[in-house]
Amino acid sequence: MITGICEKLRNKKVLLLGFGREGKSTYHFIRKYLPEMQFGIYDKNEIKDSLENATQHIGNSYQDILADYDMIIKSPGIVFNSKDNGDFKKLTSQTDLFLEFYRDQTIGITGTKGKSTTSSLVYHVIQSTGRDARLVGNIGVPVFDVLEEISDETLIVFELSSHQLEHVTHSPHIGMHLNLYQEHLDHYGTFEKYAAAKENIYKFMQKGDLLIYNKGFLNPGKHLKAASITLSDRDDESDVKVKENHIYYKEQHIEIIDDEILLKGHHNVYNIAAAYSVANYLGVGNDSFYEAVKTFQPLPHRMEYVAVIDGITFYNDSISTICETTIQAAMSIRNIDTVILGGMDRGIEYKPLVDFLLDSEIRNIILMPDTGYRIQTLIANADAPGQDKNIVPVANVEEAVQKAKEITKKGMTCLFSPAAASYGFFKNFEERGEVFKKFVLSNEICNTLSAASSK
Repeated sequence: MITGICEKLRNKKVLLLGFGREGKSTYHFIRKYLPEMQFGIYDKNEIKDSLENATQHIGNSYQDILADYDMIIKSPGIVFNSKDNGDFKKLTSQTDLFLEFYRDQTIGITGTKGKSTTSSLVYHVIQSTGRDARLVGNIGVPVFDVLEEISDETLIVFELSSHQLEHVTHSPHIGMHLNLYQEHLDHYGTFEKYAAAKENIYKFMQKGDLLIYNKGFLNPGKHLKAASITLSDRDDESDVKVKENHIYYKEQHIEIIDDEILLKGHHNVYNIAAAYSVANYLGVGNDSFYEAVKTFQPLPHRMEYVAVIDGITFYNDSISTICETTIQAAMSIRNIDTVILGGMDRGIEYKPLVDFLLDSEIRNIILMPDTGYRIQTLIANADAPGQDKNIVPVANVEEAVQKAKEITKKGMTCLFSPAAASYGFFKNFEERGEVFKKFVLSNEICNTLSAASSK
């Protein structure tokens, strides 16, 4: 399979478009397997790495160099613009190259939210049953980094973002489409284009493949060649149904007992049901599946318990970049007195979140730039503006945590669930979550050090 990818690249004038994590992974692959190959690398930032046999292109525009190359390996997240349709025919990616040669072993999972948790859970279940598996993709592992670890028996659980799916021409053998909400509109321009990118999870499926999807978010139509399993927590006609903490499929039933698992919230029961759809298809028994669920550790920054500081419980939900997930978190965590919101403004609609907050028992709403300004305006202009709410604008995460410690009632909870992207303020949501946790724990750390020094 590695040979097949090499043959696709050999004797081509290749341009790596973007030199982040995935671009560097592709660079190392080429250097190892095609050491004499000359190629180009474009990135808007200066490339400080020592590079071999590579022509560097730096700047804000790459369009004028595309004609010099006959294959373009694009990194996720880069908006590809060209007036020449021929340039689009040159376009590929790690994801597309991998799926061309490894699709039959691949379980691809996408969705606006829940894809990291579901992908990690599917991987954990497969491993728990003794089968060989790898977890790659948007979760943080470029797929080229594990090529040498893949045998004919290895199953690849591939978390696929819209950016990774946007220009692919191959689909995985098993594909899962969890949900679809407004997201990444700054990249795509319209919700329709974003949705179309997600649909590539199944567009190139073949007879014998499987698509798992929710009819409330996706309509593959009559042209779908693959078999399908539908999934829903609302539609009783779906194949896999979620009702409160129960999962039903055909004649089978699993009860998810909250005290036995670490994944909390109704949305995570839905994610468990999605993972069950795959596990059942792979022949995993119900008992084995549920035992694996009970040992699964939730991922960081997803309704993550941080600490109790001066009687206040803090939760880090930095992964929440849209209204729907913040609402889910607020509905899943008990005794919330304070919520911290705000981040990069990508033009998504905040009225559903504002309506929820005004109708909730959450007393303090701390608002950070930039979206905090929009939320504050929506609250002020609401039909029932919620005079009982304490609206607190702040400048940054540090000030938000400081205010939360001052105004949250003891015995109650503060939830950090921004409902906005981190970019422009932080490198990613992980960094944002770590900064939040640092400020939450700062007093505790200082107190601990002070107590230790006095001994």
